[in-house]
Amino acid sequence: MAKISTVSEMEKFLLSKSSTDDFVFGADKHGVPDKILSADDIRRDVAIFARLLIRVYVGWPVHDEIIKRRILKHLINIYNDAREMPADEFFKLLKPVVADIPDNHISIRFGTTRFGTKYKNPYKNVGKNIAGDKSVYGEMRDGGVAAIGFSTMIKSDESKNAIIDFSKNILQESNALVIDLRGNTGGNSWYSDLFAEHLCGAWIDSFKTVYVRTNCDAQKFLSAVYPTAPWAKLPESEELVVWKTGKNYTPDTNKAYMKPIYVLTDRQTASSAEMFLLRMMHHPRVTVVGDNSSGTEVFGNVGRSMLPNSQIKVSIGMNYRVLSQENFELNGITPNIKCPENTDALDVALREIANQQILSQLMNSKDKAR
Repeated sequence: MAKISTVSEMEKFLLSKSSTDDFVFGADKHGVPDKILSADDIRRDVAIFARLLIRVYVGWPVHDEIIKRRILKHLINIYNDAREMPADEFFKLLKPVVADIPDNHISIRFGTTRFGTKYKNPYKNVGKNIAGDKSVYGEMRDGGVAAIGFSTMIKSDESKNAIIDFSKNILQESNALVIDLRGNTGGNSWYSDLFAEHLCGAWIDSFKTVYVRTNCDAQKFLSAVYPTAPWAKLPESEELVVWKTGKNYTPDTNKAYMKPIYVLTDRQTASSAEMFLLRMMHHPRVTVVGDNSSGTEVFGNVGRSMLPNSQIKVSIGMNYRVLSQENFELNGITPNIKCPENTDALDVALREIANQQILSQLMNSKDKAR
């Protein structure tokens, strides 16, 4: 009976076939589908891909042994069966490797085709973001409802000015607030996090703890893709290293926006948009409407490299976040009001606000009559 290799034995085998000198950064080439790769080309790219996963990817120490075994068996089978083939065929062989990883950030890209985990949940249409083709758009709607849409999270003067203008000229005059995060797949959360701080009256952390990898492979990778990363100077270690610890989850109700807040989400609400959402979940007057968010926040701060022969691009997370909500990755946040397919979450939120305003007026009328 053939001996079944352990995870550590498979890791050792694949790592012996490459080194950190094989990492490729900053390449803007697009893979050529019909480029013919030799068996040696295949083996080398498999070994480099394995090193990126085993030694650099922050999720590797976190995923369980069953997942690791499946991934390593895929890679070793490709390595052992290597033969001459077109680059796009090799890309297809790597798809099951990535598909088995329960992480919404990790992916491989060949040309314009991106491929990620097989565990994604199906998208349900609950309406389009009010921002349209603008990164940030705000307006006052009927009934004194301030509405602001973020189609993406971006650190730009345009976004900053739009948020400032909305906060000064619309939000202050409002009776309620709608924040539209539908279709927002993330980006840079700098200004949206500051907006969350403004709404909560205090800085609210979106995580309990953030871990990073600082072994020699991860440090070399990091120095190339994130040379100014704030965790770059942490001491070298073979274990996951704590980078940041969350400290505050309590809004300051004396400074916060304390009127009703409705946040609209769908399965495309992801990454830094979910970071904003996780901060806002601590606000006592927040109601989430729509569909579950993506669940793309446990593994983040993506670093990118390229397999040199096939020119397949690889994206892997550099941060592992322990969140207050367990099983967040792939599941996201479940809304307080879940909308059926083809129901506009904005309409649902506006009706809810109107009903609450009517109820409040009736209660006030009763109090005055007593």
